[in-house]
Amino acid sequence: MGSFLSQKQWALSHLILFGVLVLVALQFAKMTDTRLKLSFLDIGQGDAILIQTPNHHNILVDAGPDSTVVDRLGETLGFFDKTIDLFVTTHPDKDHYAGILDVLGPYHVRQVMMTGLLSEGALYRSFVDALKAHAVPVVFANNHQDIQLGPNLYLDVLFPLAEENWVGKTVQNKNNTSIVARLVRGGKSLAMLTGDAESPEEREIMLAGQEVASTILKLGHHGSRSSTSPEWLKAVHSTTVVVSAGRNNQYGHPHPETMERVKDLEVRSTQKEGTVSLSF
Repeated sequence: MGSFLSQKQWALSHLILFGVLVLVALQFAKMTDTRLKLSFLDIGQGDAILIQTPNHHNILVDAGPDSTVVDRLGETLGFFDKTIDLFVTTHPDKDHYAGILDVLGPYHVRQVMMTGLLSEGALYRSFVDALKAHAVPVVFANNHQDIQLGPNLYLDVLFPLAEENWVGKTVQNKNNTSIVARLVRGGKSLAMLTGDAESPEEREIMLAGQEVASTILKLGHHGSRSSTSPEWLKAVHSTTVVVSAGRNNQYGHPHPETMERVKDLEVRSTQKEGTVSLSF
């Protein structure tokens, strides 16, 4: 019996060692990967988009409605990478910011970009209190404040416009205060990230005369019919669109009317694929 147990322990120790070596090898592969990666995380009904730069900086745009984002970050970043260099919350709706409350525990968030728009309720107050408790610096977005993510790599903020100051204000429709930004490398726009922006905000961005063309377009407001107007689609001129929405969600996102508009484009969806990952 003693000999049997020792053999069992020997096998178990080697199995553990093998597991550790595999984990280290996978993490090493992630750390030496110098591609630009864009992942639309599968967090259910909401948005959570992770940008991983060639210089190993992590930018999280929205964080979904709950702790699911922590699991998805672990799957994408690996066990040892626990830093979010910038968290962008596009607007204060629960399905875009609430998950950051769980991220702030296991991850070090270095900076937050937000509009400063206020939202009522205990959850939003908890969010603000958590940022203070973790001493996270906050910057307020406007279209004159682009973020350099690396050499020739920018997050080009298109909205809010500089003359629209949302700090400390409340509005009835928070969707049309969403931060909209393009991921730009070497002068080429790779992706348009839209939060929950609806057609009035899309129109305002276009009327401001900003460059909006982009290869990839995240459909606004999870593919709602109130977003992704024909005029916006024509201006952005994407070849690929991404839907971030939960399976069998109560809102019917994405709406058939919106999907009809993009039927001739490549459509990627978290509903069908889980996390949608793209590399450049």
